[in-house]
Amino acid sequence: DSIRVSRGLDSEAKVYMTTGKKDFYAFDHVLPTISRGVEVFKVQNVDPWYAQAILMIESPGRLAKSKAGAYGTVQLMAGVARAQGLTVNRYVDERKNFEKSAIGASRLISRVCIPEAKVILDHHGIAYHENDLWFRLFVMHIYHAGAANVSGVVNKINPSTGGMDLIQAMWVTENGRFRNASQNYSQLALAAMFILDDMVWNCYNYSTDL
Repeated sequence: DSIRVSRGLDSEAKVYMTTGKKDFYAFDHVLPTISRGVEVFKVQNVDPWYAQAILMIESPGRLAKSKAGAYGTVQLMAGVARAQGLTVNRYVDERKNFEKSAIGASRLISRVCIPEAKVILDHHGIAYHENDLWFRLFVMHIYHAGAANVSGVVNKINPSTGGMDLIQAMWVTENGRFRNASQNYSQLALAAMFILDDMVWNCYNYSTDL
């Protein structure tokens, strides 16, 4: 109720809570790596927006392994990392290396996630532009949940148009393994980018004050 009042929402409006990312507020740890990730993505000719979003929400400033087995600052599964050219075996795990992990993530975005996003949207006759925010968020869902799971939830929604309406529908629609963590992913990306903008702006103001 307090959230509805503070935001001027109707008393019957549903409020959805995003949970499950305990590292989400550790932004001070990840900020120093953002520029490194951006440079890697630029060299790979991949939109650096994805580097910023992934680094902000995956494993801020530290190496961590998920319950599913994803590892490193960009949280790549072993098989996915190998498919993008990284060495992962019992002796060597290049997911520990920031630059190599960033290269793997950039290749995953450009070679798998973006093409699969286009396939799914084309199947439903939905127009898109790669620089649109909603398209980027859609790609992020594929990065997190995989194309098959995203395709399944989109089929369930059965949209006729894209845009943020589609993204918001994905936030409240479950299908197969596309559940809470997957629904939340683009919400976290949005929040992270707003926070990153504030952090950069505050740093700029601080430096100009000096």
